[in-house]
Amino acid sequence: MSERWSRLAVATEALLLAFPVTYLAVFALAADMLSLTAPAVPIYERAQAIVYALPIIPLAAGWILIARFVISGSPALRSSSNVLWVLSFSGAIIVLVSIFIGFWSRRRAFGDPASLWPWILSYFRELSVGMPAIIPLIHLTLERRFRVFSNNHRRVP
Repeated sequence: MSERWSRLAVATEALLLAFPVTYLAVFALAADMLSLTAPAVPIYERAQAIVYALPIIPLAAGWILIARFVISGSPALRSSSNVLWVLSFSGAIIVLVSIFIGFWSRRRAFGDPASLWPWILSYFRELSVGMPAIIPLIHLTLERRFRVFSNNHRRVP
């Protein structure tokens, strides 16, 4: 696939897959922050705010990588900071952990229903909604890795 078509594909993936996930994450965090302004907030509401804040920075790092690739192409993607890549992959790890927690917690009962753990586990299960945002990240990773190797083989002495 040419780089032009690849940039168009990443832009489409970003709009159709990553944008709705980002929208949900930002507005869930905003709604949760508004609920924290009420007096006497229960502990599980505070835990929800912490869990919902987890994917915001990885999503921002992913959007920076998407913008760099769509605007400037693969040279800008290859020159991106490793910190952006680590932050983006931490978001993918959060999503995969949330999927694992979702499967694992459905098979086990966690003690007292009045404790904090069932609430935290249910909030982590909600983070599995971010699974579609992994697809543009995989595409960007493949672009970064294989576009470099394909360019090296085409050089003529």
